[in-house]
Amino acid sequence: MPPPFSRRDLLKSAASALLPTLAACNGASVPTVVAARFDHGVASGDPLPDAVILWTRATPASADPAATVAVDWLIARDPELRDIAARGRVFTSADADWTVKVDATGLTPGTRYWYRFSSGDAQSSIGRTRTAPVGAVPQLRFALVTCSDYSQGLFNVYRRVAARDDLQAVLHLGDYIYENGAQDRVRPQVPARETITLADYRERYATVRSDADLQALHAAHPMIWVWDDHELANNSWRDGAEAHDPASEGPFAERRASAFRAAHEWLPIRTPSPGDLSVIYRRFAFGDLAQLTMLDTRHVGRDQPLPPNSLLGDNVGVFTQRGAFADPARQLLGTPQEQWLAESLAASTAQWQLIGNQVYFSPLKLLGAPRALGSSLFVSADKWDGYEPARDRVLAMLAKVRNPVILTGDAHEAYAFDVTPDPNSTNYNAITGAGSQAVEFVVTSTTSRGDAPAGDSLSGLIQRVAAGLEDTVEQLLRLSNPHLKHFNNRLNGYCVLDVTPARCATEFWTVPVVGTASDAEGLDAVWICDDGSKRLRRG
Repeated sequence: MPPPFSRRDLLKSAASALLPTLAACNGASVPTVVAARFDHGVASGDPLPDAVILWTRATPASADPAATVAVDWLIARDPELRDIAARGRVFTSADADWTVKVDATGLTPGTRYWYRFSSGDAQSSIGRTRTAPVGAVPQLRFALVTCSDYSQGLFNVYRRVAARDDLQAVLHLGDYIYENGAQDRVRPQVPARETITLADYRERYATVRSDADLQALHAAHPMIWVWDDHELANNSWRDGAEAHDPASEGPFAERRASAFRAAHEWLPIRTPSPGDLSVIYRRFAFGDLAQLTMLDTRHVGRDQPLPPNSLLGDNVGVFTQRGAFADPARQLLGTPQEQWLAESLAASTAQWQLIGNQVYFSPLKLLGAPRALGSSLFVSADKWDGYEPARDRVLAMLAKVRNPVILTGDAHEAYAFDVTPDPNSTNYNAITGAGSQAVEFVVTSTTSRGDAPAGDSLSGLIQRVAAGLEDTVEQLLRLSNPHLKHFNNRLNGYCVLDVTPARCATEFWTVPVVGTASDAEGLDAVWICDDGSKRLRRG
């Protein structure tokens, strides 16, 4: 039998039980309280030394949209849930899409916990979580994941990460859902259309969260998540998106508000500013070893991406750092977030500064030349390359930091970079790494790259021809980008970041297929940044 409620727990439960009575005394209607089941598993997130967010969805047994569900929760120090650290009762309703988020406080730093929800006779699965450590920390291991298009494949990556027993947390770098309405891939998106309304986004999250592999991931490890563009619409920026047509899809601001609300309901995030759901940038301390800063480079401050300006025009979307691209007023983070980042980095005493970020930070060129010539052709205006003045301001911050490590998603490809503002000049030595100011690890997609078609099909033939072109592209990229140390554009996968006082190492793991269920995985490469070096070496 579990131990009885503490006096504090009894008082909290009594106060909760009195709420309907007090509402009735004030003349308000009293909602019907119904039981629920837990179809979408459990999750935890945003671990602090003394607290962690616990999440579930309590699907009501009643179809009454005005009903309320009472949910009991507990968190314990053992998997049998006998040594209870905290417990309580909360209520949810259709207004929150029946989701539940509890900030379980008063916990012990650097400790594993297990938790569960119940409603009536129904119980959720048991989840496992971990608080952040304090003081001297000898080692931290994080998994990095991104870009999980439900229609493009099964979540084999999530299953492999769930099976690990050595992780402090999972860092999700965005594109947790995709807004598209694809029906002809590995499995159909639900709803069978692009998500636009609040109901659409909620249904998409419910579909994705019904996946057993994703539920296993959430039940095994706490997650620290930031969004990218597909949680809203492809190639989003502050006031619009490439994939949003106001004429047929309505005001962008309404769609944005719906997407943000659903995300905060369905993800185990400790919402930084309940009055402004666009704000998700936040930081986490892991003792003296690492500070993790999670940025928003997509929605809160980003100016609209510029069109290409090279002589190749729109046919090849490359550009030079001239004209509007060189405007010092261009923003990617926005002034408030940029100032917050500068203050955060300056105030931290942690040995390693880990910076979670949606789009690749390092220059990536089709044609490389020293910056002073202004003739380099850059590949994507959607990335930090399209906002070079903003990148220069962040590079000035990183110059004062001993061990900056940038962690990136979005690309559906794996990269490792020495970070330098001018990789094609004598200011950077590609052999020794001298001149590098930070390192960057870009994790490939969970599913979004998809699988190569069968070799004997027409699409397989096209794929083989494309693979040959990809080899050529890779060679061109390496010639123009000497700071590019690792590149894999063939497979889905994840990374494991291993941090010690001596070095920060990243393991690039891949899975061979996502079109069918598979437990197979392989270690593709390991890249290491030694303490104080700000450059990469092969592990």
